[in-house]
Amino acid sequence: MPQCTYYCLDGELAPGGYAWVFPKGEWRANVGLGVQASLSTRSPFELLTRFIEKHAWLAQGSPVTLVAGGVPVGLPPARIVTHGCILVGDAARQVDPLTGGGIANAMAAGALAGAVAAEAIAAGDVSQEALLCYEQAWATGSGRQMARNFRLRQRFPAAERMNERFAGVFAMAVGASK
Repeated sequence: MPQCTYYCLDGELAPGGYAWVFPKGEWRANVGLGVQASLSTRSPFELLTRFIEKHAWLAQGSPVTLVAGGVPVGLPPARIVTHGCILVGDAARQVDPLTGGGIANAMAAGALAGAVAAEAIAAGDVSQEALLCYEQAWATGSGRQMARNFRLRQRFPAAERMNERFAGVFAMAVGASK
């Protein structure tokens, strides 16, 4: 069992994506993968099973829970605020286009959205104009990094995402999100 986060860029095990192991201590870990569905004829569950079977130290374990779902990887919508509404997390496509990670982004955006919403409610003005400071703060902060990572992802078509250059870009993105 690794003592640090383990990423596996392997086009056969995780087409267009990667597999991971996030150690949780005491011989426990989160194990998963993200794939580009259009690049595989196998189910994500089958790919995950193959990844686990390929690593003896993972195959010794037993699953506790299984979580599956889609991740909205792309540029954010043109607007992430409107009258009385602020989009955060997956709804605002605040997922890193290179890593597929979004929990930290959603938490940061949620804190920002909460502060903006509290101020708007206290002022009695939840208009789109009053909420735009959230959209602008996101766009000039973390949103800028997400836009950069989207451009980097576009430079590496899925077939090229397993080369050394992409591995370096991926490592940079993972390191920047910590």
